[in-house]
Amino acid sequence: MRPPTPPRSGGPDWSRKRIIIPAAVVLLFLGVGIGASGGSSDTKTAADSKAAPTMTTTATATVTAKPAAKAANQAKPAPTLTITKTVTSKPKPPAAADKGDRVTVPNFVGQGLQAAQDAAQAKGFYLLKSHDSTGGGRLQVFDRNWKVCTQNRAAGKTVPADTELDFGTVKLEESCP
Repeated sequence: MRPPTPPRSGGPDWSRKRIIIPAAVVLLFLGVGIGASGGSSDTKTAADSKAAPTMTTTATATVTAKPAAKAANQAKPAPTLTITKTVTSKPKPPAAADKGDRVTVPNFVGQGLQAAQDAAQAKGFYLLKSHDSTGGGRLQVFDRNWKVCTQNRAAGKTVPADTELDFGTVKLEESCP
């Protein structure tokens, strides 16, 4: 029977802890820093809002061998290769407008803020702002929790698509001032 071995000081367990714990702390701060840098602002610009067109390319290759030759002295026929290439790109929505186009402003009053922003972008407006109509200066963190009470451009008016639209909003459960 062997005598018990005394515990080692500074062995593999302790050395692993000295590396793993600081590495975990660094990764935590790195993740928080990256997450915090992806914040949003109240003003959306045309460059921020327009999605880049998508392009899909599909290539299909089919190899077809002709039936085997009947005579042994004939060479085997070469296989046929067919290549099909399909290219599609995301078309521009019919209601969207270019920078110089003029667009009629819809009535956004009464809509949810998120729905109003989506509809405005579908019409070609990409410079969108919103503010608290109560004067409290609250920020619209979740646009789905707010509704539009006022808009800075009159409904039915024709304006350039690069015009800024500003929505006056209140929370869904509140009444417009």
